[in-house]
Amino acid sequence: MTKKLITVIACALILSAVTGCTKKEDPAIAALQAQMEAMQAELDKAKSGNASAEEIAQIETAIAQIAEQEQQAEQKTTTPDTTPSTSTTAPTTTTSAPSTSTTTTTPTATAPAASTSTTTPTTSFQMSGTELTKYTGTSASVTIPDNVTSIGDQAFFGNSQITSVTIPNSVTSIGTSAFAGCASLTSVTIPNSVTSIGDTAFQQCTSLTSVTISNSVTSIGDGAFRFCTSLRSVTIPNSVTRIGDSAFQQCTSLTSVTIPASVIMIRQRAFEGCTNLTSVTFEGGSTITSSSSTNAFPGDLVSKYLEDGEQPGRTYRRQPGSNEWERQAVGA
Repeated sequence: MTKKLITVIACALILSAVTGCTKKEDPAIAALQAQMEAMQAELDKAKSGNASAEEIAQIETAIAQIAEQEQQAEQKTTTPDTTPSTSTTAPTTTTSAPSTSTTTTTPTATAPAASTSTTTPTTSFQMSGTELTKYTGTSASVTIPDNVTSIGDQAFFGNSQITSVTIPNSVTSIGTSAFAGCASLTSVTIPNSVTSIGDTAFQQCTSLTSVTISNSVTSIGDGAFRFCTSLRSVTIPNSVTRIGDSAFQQCTSLTSVTIPASVIMIRQRAFEGCTNLTSVTFEGGSTITSSSSTNAFPGDLVSKYLEDGEQPGRTYRRQPGSNEWERQAVGA
Protein backbone atom coordinates (compact mmCIF):
# COMPACT_ATOMS: atom_id res chain seq x y z
CA MET A 1 0.00 0.00 0.00
CA THR A 2 2.77 2.46 1.00
CA LYS A 3 4.82 1.81 -2.19
CA LYS A 4 1.71 2.29 -4.34
CA LEU A 5 0.84 5.45 -2.40
CA ILE A 6 4.34 6.92 -2.91
CA THR A 7 4.16 6.15 -6.66
CA VAL A 8 0.72 7.80 -7.05
CA ILE A 9 1.76 10.89 -5.09
CA ALA A 10 5.04 11.15 -7.06
CA CYS A 11 3.11 11.04 -10.36
CA ALA A 12 0.73 13.74 -9.10
CA LEU A 13 3.64 15.97 -8.02
CA ILE A 14 5.51 15.57 -11.36
CA LEU A 15 2.34 16.29 -13.33
CA SER A 16 1.51 19.36 -11.23
CA ALA A 17 5.12 20.62 -11.59
CA VAL A 18 4.99 20.32 -15.40
CA THR A 19 1.59 21.94 -15.80
CA GLY A 20 2.36 24.56 -13.15
CA CYS A 21 5.01 26.11 -15.41
CA THR A 22 2.53 26.85 -18.15
CA LYS A 23 -0.85 27.37 -16.45
CA LYS A 24 -2.43 29.38 -13.67
CA GLU A 25 -3.36 27.30 -10.64
CA ASP A 26 -6.85 25.81 -10.89
CA PRO A 27 -9.03 26.38 -7.75
CA ALA A 28 -10.17 22.74 -7.76
CA ILE A 29 -6.55 21.54 -7.88
CA ALA A 30 -5.62 23.97 -5.10
CA ALA A 31 -8.45 22.54 -2.96
CA LEU A 32 -7.22 18.99 -3.59
CA GLN A 33 -3.67 20.00 -2.68
CA ALA A 34 -4.94 21.51 0.57
CA GLN A 35 -6.79 18.24 1.26
CA MET A 36 -3.61 16.32 0.55
CA GLU A 37 -1.66 18.41 3.06
CA ALA A 38 -4.36 17.98 5.73
CA MET A 39 -4.54 14.22 5.19
CA GLN A 40 -0.73 13.92 5.22
CA ALA A 41 -0.72 15.70 8.59
CA GLU A 42 -3.43 13.28 9.77
CA LEU A 43 -1.29 10.35 8.63
CA ASP A 44 1.79 11.67 10.45
CA LYS A 45 -0.30 12.13 13.58
CA ALA A 46 -1.71 8.58 13.29
CA LYS A 47 1.75 7.07 12.82
CA SER A 48 3.24 8.95 15.77
CA GLY A 49 0.23 8.14 17.99
CA ASN A 50 -1.33 4.82 18.89
CA ALA A 51 -3.46 4.42 15.75
CA SER A 52 -4.07 0.88 14.53
CA ALA A 53 -2.55 -0.46 11.31
CA GLU A 54 -6.07 -0.59 9.84
CA GLU A 55 -6.69 3.09 10.57
CA ILE A 56 -3.32 4.07 9.07
CA ALA A 57 -4.15 2.02 5.96
CA GLN A 58 -7.51 3.82 5.63
CA ILE A 59 -5.81 7.23 5.74
CA GLU A 60 -3.21 6.09 3.20
CA THR A 61 -6.01 4.90 0.91
CA ALA A 62 -7.71 8.28 1.27
CA ILE A 63 -4.44 10.07 0.37
CA ALA A 64 -4.01 7.84 -2.68
CA GLN A 65 -7.56 8.72 -3.79
CA ILE A 66 -6.87 12.46 -3.42
CA ALA A 67 -3.64 12.09 -5.42
CA GLU A 68 -5.58 10.23 -8.12
CA GLN A 69 -8.22 12.99 -8.20
CA GLU A 70 -5.46 15.60 -8.50
CA GLN A 71 -3.98 13.73 -11.47
CA GLN A 72 -7.40 13.60 -13.15
CA ALA A 73 -7.95 17.33 -12.51
CA GLU A 74 -4.50 18.17 -13.91
CA GLN A 75 -5.22 16.10 -17.02
CA LYS A 76 -8.52 17.95 -17.50
CA THR A 77 -6.75 21.31 -17.34
CA THR A 78 -4.21 20.21 -19.94
CA THR A 79 -6.86 19.01 -22.41
CA PRO A 80 -9.51 21.78 -22.56
CA ASP A 81 -8.30 22.97 -25.95
CA THR A 82 -8.56 19.48 -27.43
CA THR A 83 -11.98 18.80 -25.92
CA PRO A 84 -13.74 21.67 -27.71
CA SER A 85 -12.16 20.67 -31.00
CA THR A 86 -13.41 17.10 -30.61
CA SER A 87 -16.83 18.34 -29.56
CA THR A 88 -16.98 20.54 -32.66
CA THR A 89 -16.03 17.48 -34.69
CA ALA A 90 -18.95 15.60 -33.06
CA PRO A 91 -21.49 17.74 -34.92
CA THR A 92 -19.58 17.18 -38.21
CA THR A 93 -22.93 17.37 -39.97
CA THR A 94 -23.12 21.01 -38.92
CA THR A 95 -19.61 21.84 -40.18
CA SER A 96 -21.14 23.34 -43.29
CA ALA A 97 -23.14 25.72 -41.07
CA PRO A 98 -20.05 27.35 -39.50
CA SER A 99 -18.29 27.64 -42.91
CA THR A 100 -21.23 29.55 -44.45
CA SER A 101 -21.64 31.58 -41.31
CA THR A 102 -18.00 32.68 -41.54
CA THR A 103 -18.77 34.46 -44.77
CA THR A 104 -22.11 35.86 -43.75
CA THR A 105 -22.39 36.28 -39.98
CA THR A 106 -19.90 35.27 -37.32
CA PRO A 107 -22.48 35.69 -34.46
CA THR A 108 -24.72 32.99 -36.03
CA ALA A 109 -21.84 30.52 -35.84
CA THR A 110 -21.47 31.15 -32.11
CA ALA A 111 -25.19 30.69 -31.39
CA PRO A 112 -25.44 26.99 -32.47
CA ALA A 113 -22.25 26.22 -30.52
CA ALA A 114 -23.91 27.47 -27.33
CA SER A 115 -27.06 25.47 -27.98
CA THR A 116 -25.10 22.21 -28.43
CA SER A 117 -23.44 22.74 -25.03
CA THR A 118 -26.88 22.95 -23.39
CA THR A 119 -27.67 19.49 -24.80
CA THR A 120 -24.51 17.92 -23.36
CA PRO A 121 -25.91 17.22 -19.87
CA THR A 122 -28.37 14.67 -21.34
CA THR A 123 -25.66 12.86 -23.24
CA SER A 124 -23.24 12.97 -20.32
CA PHE A 125 -24.68 9.95 -18.51
CA GLN A 126 -23.19 6.56 -19.34
CA MET A 127 -25.75 3.85 -18.64
CA SER A 128 -25.88 0.10 -18.25
CA GLY A 129 -29.58 -0.67 -18.41
CA THR A 130 -31.08 1.57 -15.70
CA GLU A 131 -27.81 1.92 -13.76
CA LEU A 132 -25.88 5.17 -14.11
CA THR A 133 -22.28 3.99 -14.44
CA LYS A 134 -20.46 7.27 -15.18
CA TYR A 135 -21.13 10.98 -15.43
CA THR A 136 -18.86 12.61 -18.02
CA GLY A 137 -20.34 16.11 -18.16
CA THR A 138 -18.98 19.41 -16.90
CA SER A 139 -22.11 21.01 -15.39
CA ALA A 140 -21.88 22.29 -11.82
CA SER A 141 -25.54 21.51 -11.18
CA VAL A 142 -26.55 17.97 -12.16
CA THR A 143 -30.03 16.49 -12.44
CA ILE A 144 -29.97 12.70 -12.74
CA PRO A 145 -32.53 11.39 -15.30
CA ASP A 146 -35.79 9.83 -14.05
CA ASN A 147 -35.07 6.47 -15.67
CA VAL A 148 -32.08 5.80 -13.39
CA THR A 149 -32.71 3.20 -10.65
CA SER A 150 -29.20 2.94 -9.23
CA ILE A 151 -26.10 5.14 -9.13
CA GLY A 152 -23.13 2.86 -9.80
CA ASP A 153 -19.80 2.57 -8.05
CA GLN A 154 -17.61 5.66 -8.62
CA ALA A 155 -20.17 7.16 -11.03
CA PHE A 156 -19.19 10.73 -10.02
CA PHE A 157 -15.89 9.86 -8.34
CA GLY A 158 -13.44 12.77 -8.06
CA ASN A 159 -15.62 15.26 -9.98
CA SER A 160 -14.58 18.54 -8.37
CA GLN A 161 -16.91 20.69 -10.55
CA ILE A 162 -20.26 19.49 -9.19
CA THR A 163 -21.82 21.80 -6.60
CA SER A 164 -25.33 20.30 -6.46
CA VAL A 165 -27.02 17.09 -7.55
CA THR A 166 -30.70 16.20 -7.81
CA ILE A 167 -31.40 12.49 -7.27
CA PRO A 168 -34.80 11.39 -8.62
CA ASN A 169 -37.30 9.18 -6.75
CA SER A 170 -36.55 6.33 -9.13
CA VAL A 171 -33.12 5.70 -7.53
CA THR A 172 -33.05 2.90 -4.94
CA SER A 173 -29.32 2.54 -4.24
CA ILE A 174 -26.17 4.67 -4.22
CA GLY A 175 -23.05 2.64 -4.97
CA THR A 176 -19.58 2.47 -3.43
CA SER A 177 -17.65 5.77 -3.76
CA ALA A 178 -20.42 7.06 -6.07
CA PHE A 179 -19.74 10.71 -5.12
CA ALA A 180 -16.41 10.26 -3.30
CA GLY A 181 -14.04 13.18 -3.74
CA CYS A 182 -16.67 15.58 -5.15
CA ALA A 183 -14.91 18.41 -3.33
CA SER A 184 -17.32 21.19 -4.43
CA LEU A 185 -20.61 19.40 -3.60
CA THR A 186 -22.31 21.49 -0.87
CA SER A 187 -25.58 19.70 -0.03
CA VAL A 188 -27.47 16.55 -0.90
CA THR A 189 -30.99 15.26 -0.32
CA ILE A 190 -31.42 11.51 -0.58
CA PRO A 191 -34.97 10.75 -1.82
CA ASN A 192 -37.54 8.39 -0.30
CA SER A 193 -36.83 5.68 -2.86
CA VAL A 194 -33.21 5.03 -1.72
CA THR A 195 -32.79 2.10 0.70
CA SER A 196 -29.00 1.87 0.99
CA ILE A 197 -26.05 4.26 0.89
CA GLY A 198 -22.91 2.40 -0.23
CA ASP A 199 -19.50 2.32 1.43
CA THR A 200 -17.52 5.59 1.02
CA ALA A 201 -20.41 6.94 -1.12
CA PHE A 202 -19.75 10.59 -0.14
CA GLN A 203 -16.26 10.24 1.34
CA GLN A 204 -14.08 13.38 1.11
CA CYS A 205 -16.89 15.63 -0.07
CA THR A 206 -15.13 18.39 1.82
CA SER A 207 -17.60 21.18 0.95
CA LEU A 208 -20.69 19.18 1.96
CA THR A 209 -22.42 21.10 4.76
CA SER A 210 -25.75 19.27 5.19
CA VAL A 211 -27.24 15.87 4.43
CA THR A 212 -30.88 14.85 4.61
CA ILE A 213 -31.37 11.08 4.56
CA SER A 214 -34.87 9.90 3.67
CA ASN A 215 -37.11 7.57 5.70
CA SER A 216 -36.51 4.69 3.31
CA VAL A 217 -32.76 4.25 4.00
CA THR A 218 -32.00 1.28 6.27
CA SER A 219 -28.20 1.20 6.16
CA ILE A 220 -25.45 3.84 6.04
CA GLY A 221 -22.35 2.18 4.59
CA ASP A 222 -18.82 2.05 5.99
CA GLY A 223 -17.04 5.37 5.53
CA ALA A 224 -20.12 6.79 3.75
CA PHE A 225 -19.45 10.39 4.90
CA ARG A 226 -15.88 10.01 6.19
CA PHE A 227 -13.67 13.13 5.93
CA CYS A 228 -16.66 15.38 5.10
CA THR A 229 -14.95 18.09 7.12
CA SER A 230 -17.57 20.82 6.47
CA LEU A 231 -20.60 18.69 7.39
CA ARG A 232 -22.49 20.59 10.10
CA SER A 233 -25.84 18.80 10.18
CA VAL A 234 -27.12 15.34 9.35
CA THR A 235 -30.64 13.97 9.75
CA ILE A 236 -30.72 10.22 10.41
CA PRO A 237 -34.29 8.88 9.97
CA ASN A 238 -36.14 6.23 12.00
CA SER A 239 -35.71 3.71 9.19
CA VAL A 240 -31.91 3.32 9.65
CA THR A 241 -30.89 0.16 11.53
CA ARG A 242 -27.10 0.21 10.97
CA ILE A 243 -24.50 2.98 10.92
CA GLY A 244 -21.35 1.57 9.33
CA ASP A 245 -17.73 1.52 10.40
CA SER A 246 -16.21 5.04 10.13
CA ALA A 247 -19.46 6.29 8.58
CA PHE A 248 -18.96 9.88 9.85
CA GLN A 249 -15.31 9.64 10.89
CA GLN A 250 -13.41 12.95 10.92
CA CYS A 251 -16.52 15.05 10.26
CA THR A 252 -14.87 17.81 12.25
CA SER A 253 -17.66 20.42 11.83
CA LEU A 254 -20.46 18.17 13.13
CA THR A 255 -21.71 19.50 16.49
CA SER A 256 -24.71 17.31 17.37
CA VAL A 257 -26.40 14.11 16.25
CA THR A 258 -29.56 12.22 17.18
CA ILE A 259 -29.48 8.42 16.88
CA PRO A 260 -33.05 7.18 16.30
CA ALA A 261 -34.55 4.21 18.16
CA SER A 262 -34.48 2.14 14.96
CA VAL A 263 -30.64 1.93 15.04
CA ILE A 264 -29.55 -1.39 16.53
CA MET A 265 -25.89 -1.20 15.56
CA ILE A 266 -23.30 1.56 15.48
CA ARG A 267 -20.03 0.19 14.15
CA GLN A 268 -16.57 1.10 15.40
CA ARG A 269 -15.15 4.54 14.64
CA ALA A 270 -18.57 5.68 13.31
CA PHE A 271 -18.11 9.21 14.74
CA GLU A 272 -14.44 9.01 15.71
CA GLY A 273 -12.46 12.20 15.17
CA CYS A 274 -15.60 14.40 15.22
CA THR A 275 -13.73 16.90 17.37
CA ASN A 276 -16.58 19.45 17.60
CA LEU A 277 -19.31 16.92 18.41
CA THR A 278 -20.64 18.05 21.81
CA SER A 279 -24.19 16.62 21.96
CA VAL A 280 -25.43 13.08 21.20
CA THR A 281 -28.97 11.85 21.81
CA PHE A 282 -29.89 8.15 21.80
CA GLU A 283 -33.63 7.72 21.32
CA GLY A 284 -33.45 3.93 21.72
CA GLY A 285 -31.98 1.64 24.37
CA SER A 286 -29.73 -0.98 22.82
CA THR A 287 -27.53 0.80 20.30
CA ILE A 288 -23.91 0.43 21.38
CA THR A 289 -22.11 -2.82 22.23
CA SER A 290 -18.58 -3.01 23.59
CA SER A 291 -17.47 -5.47 20.88
CA SER A 292 -18.81 -3.77 17.76
CA SER A 293 -18.71 -0.11 18.79
CA THR A 294 -15.05 0.41 19.75
CA ASN A 295 -14.20 4.12 19.52
CA ALA A 296 -17.57 4.79 17.88
CA PHE A 297 -17.55 8.27 19.47
CA PRO A 298 -14.78 10.60 20.66
CA GLY A 299 -13.84 10.68 24.35
CA ASP A 300 -15.41 8.38 26.94
CA LEU A 301 -18.95 8.38 25.54
CA VAL A 302 -19.02 4.65 24.71
CA SER A 303 -17.92 3.63 28.21
CA LYS A 304 -20.41 6.09 29.81
CA TYR A 305 -23.20 4.68 27.65
CA LEU A 306 -22.34 1.09 28.59
CA GLU A 307 -22.15 1.98 32.29
CA ASP A 308 -25.65 3.46 32.17
CA GLY A 309 -27.14 0.27 30.69
CA GLU A 310 -29.91 -0.07 28.14
CA GLN A 311 -32.08 2.92 28.85
CA PRO A 312 -33.89 4.74 26.03
CA GLY A 313 -34.04 8.49 25.62
CA ARG A 314 -30.57 9.58 26.73
CA THR A 315 -28.65 12.73 25.84
CA TYR A 316 -24.94 13.16 26.53
CA ARG A 317 -23.02 16.43 26.30
CA ARG A 318 -19.42 17.53 26.73
CA GLN A 319 -17.47 20.76 26.67
CA PRO A 320 -15.57 21.51 23.42
CA GLY A 321 -12.19 19.79 23.53
CA SER A 322 -13.08 17.67 26.55
CA ASN A 323 -12.98 13.85 26.52
CA GLU A 324 -15.53 13.58 29.35
CA TRP A 325 -19.19 13.22 28.49
CA GLU A 326 -22.01 13.81 30.97
CA ARG A 327 -25.49 12.38 30.82
CA GLN A 328 -28.16 15.08 30.86
CA ALA A 329 -31.26 14.97 32.98
CA VAL A 330 -34.49 14.36 31.06
CA GLY A 331 -35.72 17.65 29.59
CA ALA A 332 -32.34 19.36 30.08
